[in-house]
Amino acid sequence: MNINNISELFNITKEKLEGQNGTITINFANRSHVYSGNDVIGNCLQEWLPNWFQYLGVNIVPGEHTQEFPDFVAVFDNKKYDVEVKAWNYNNNPAFDIANFQSFIESTYESPGKLDAYYFILGYKPMNDGFSEGFKVEKVFLKKIWEITAPSTKYPIGIQVKRNQPYAMRPTAFHKHPDKSFKTKEDFIKAVKKAYDLFPSTSLKFSSDDWIKKVLSY
Repeated sequence: MNINNISELFNITKEKLEGQNGTITINFANRSHVYSGNDVIGNCLQEWLPNWFQYLGVNIVPGEHTQEFPDFVAVFDNKKYDVEVKAWNYNNNPAFDIANFQSFIESTYESPGKLDAYYFILGYKPMNDGFSEGFKVEKVFLKKIWEITAPSTKYPIGIQVKRNQPYAMRPTAFHKHPDKSFKTKEDFIKAVKKAYDLFPSTSLKFSSDDWIKKVLSY
């Protein structure tokens, strides 16, 4: 299959996966068991999806640093595209981590083009009603980061704070209220800068003014 760009990859993935049912099976000591809990489905799908892309013939490899944004890099016509892969229980609001806040600030300062990363997101529904087990992929999304984030009630962006320090950036309910997401990349960048001002970091070698100047001029 010849896939030439991200949009074609998304369209094929959406067509082939939406509405499909699946199971997660553990094989151990010559015993096979279908897992019926919900807590590992999202993690398994996030690991499975890049394998699906490779099955379609896409050149996609893990990011250079495993703990840093982005997860993967896809190559089309010798051009690299940053790709993040996420999954969540579609019955609930999204609660996956988008990126570690400080790591995101640092990596986008070094490489502002990462702000244009593509987010492949699977919304699944667990199926454990006594008649069937496993899960169903309800929706497939292709988004940019500003399309899945929004201001929270307490902070300029959705962010998890631990011990008065920002930890992880969190999504908004973009599948239900897309109008609440940031309208543009510039709106998102300005909100990140405001969050940086609320939580200045002594470990970063640049200020929030340095960061926004660099990413806006990219």
